[in-house]
Amino acid sequence: MSGSVYRGPLAGAATLTINGEVWNVVGELQFQASGNVNETLKGQSAVEGFATMPGQGFIQATLRDRRDVDCFQYQGASGLTAIGQLANGKVITVDNGWQVETISLNTQEGTFEIHIESDSVYVDVVS
Repeated sequence: MSGSVYRGPLAGAATLTINGEVWNVVGELQFQASGNVNETLKGQSAVEGFATMPGQGFIQATLRDRRDVDCFQYQGASGLTAIGQLANGKVITVDNGWQVETISLNTQEGTFEIHIESDSVYVDVVS
């Protein structure tokens, strides 16, 4: 695809499904794929190399509360499957995830934030 520029949607719309339940994303959907994390190892006389450790990935978003589902069902939950779909066609999948941090509901906006981590977070890129 060298020399051509994609002119379709690149940002904006996003959806998030958690265990099959579709939620409206109102704030930034953010994610990080899982994979190795490197850390530089330094001695007093030289940079000696690096250490590598497995790192968890995550997906997080500000979601709109719904009258038919209790958003607090996710507080402390594990075994979650979360799927984010982005305007540019990418699909982010979290397998066997766990919710971290405390869920609090903003009643003025009817929103809450969710943060789900896992050692299995991957991105499917469209071609």
